[in-house]
Amino acid sequence: MKSTKTLWLAILWVLSLGLAATLALSAEPMARLKAVTVMQEKDKVKIKAEELPANVKTTLGTDAYKGWNVVSAYKVKNGELFEVELKKGDVTQAVKFDKEGKVK
Repeated sequence: MKSTKTLWLAILWVLSLGLAATLALSAEPMARLKAVTVMQEKDKVKIKAEELPANVKTTLGTDAYKGWNVVSAYKVKNGELFEVELKKGDVTQAVKFDKEGKVK
């Protein structure tokens, strides 16, 4: 009887360790994701849609973006990329463009 109880306690202990390790590992990617998000937010500056390069505005005026409205626009600090949040109905998407208006 005592050895059965000891066996069950050992099994529970091993399962607890496994659960703790799994939870620790699953939390790590979220911490990295938060760090990347903060870094990305610091690397971009919000601008007005009117401040987008002419080539980006030309691309946004094509049939591919017909019906999509600019919600917000960002200039990535290096000045080479622009991120535009677009909305059409209930759908929102973010599209990155280079200064030539090409989708990245």
